[in-house]
Amino acid sequence: EEQNVKELFLQKGQISKELSSINEDVSKLSKIVSVDESDSKKDILASELIESINDFLIALKVEKKISLEEKIKIILNNLMHKDDFVNRVEIIVNEDMLDINLYDKEESIINKGKLSKGEQQLYASSLLQAFIEESQMKFPIFIDSPLQKFDKIHANKIITEFYPVISEQVILFPLLGKELSKKEFEIMKPYINSVYKIKNQTDFSYIEKLSDINNLIS
Repeated sequence: EEQNVKELFLQKGQISKELSSINEDVSKLSKIVSVDESDSKKDILASELIESINDFLIALKVEKKISLEEKIKIILNNLMHKDDFVNRVEIIVNEDMLDINLYDKEESIINKGKLSKGEQQLYASSLLQAFIEESQMKFPIFIDSPLQKFDKIHANKIITEFYPVISEQVILFPLLGKELSKKEFEIMKPYINSVYKIKNQTDFSYIEKLSDINNLIS
C-alpha cells in the first residue's frame, strides 16, 4: 500500500506538471487570439478611414475640376478679347489622362483643330496659366518663340497681361526682329528684369548678359 501511495504521488506530480504546461500554452494562445482581435478591429478602422479618405479625395477632385474648368474659361475669354468665345469648359478625367472640351453659347463643342494658330496658342497659354494658378506651385516658366503666332492685338495682351502674372520667373526665347519687334519690346520693357543674348561663334555659342536692356534691339 505504501508503494501504491508513492506511485499515486508521482502520478499526481506528473499530471500537475503537464497541467501547468497546458495552462501556459493556453495563456499564450489567449494572447495570440487577443492580438488577432485587436488587429481585426484595427483593420476595420483602417478600412473605414481609407474609405473616408477616398470619399474626400473624390470630392476634392470634383471641386478642383470645377475650379479649373472655370479658370480656363475666364482666362481664355480674356486672352481672346471675347467674353463669350467659350461658354463652358468640360474636363474629362480618364485614368491618368485629361481631355478638355470647349463649348460655345449653343452648347456645341468647339473644334480646337479648326482654331487659328494664334487661337491655339492662346488656348495653350490659358491652360498653362490655369494649371499654375490651381496648383499654387512656384516654378520658372520657359517659353520658346513666345509671340510667333500672335497678331499685334493679341501679342500686346500676352505681353502685358499673361507673361507678367503666370509665374514669378518667366524666361522668353524670342528671335529678335522676327518674333519680337522693337515696338513689342518697348511694351515689354517695364516687366523685364534682365536680358541675355546668345552669341554664336564658328565652333561654339555662349550667353552674354547685357548691362543695358536697351541694347537688346538697336
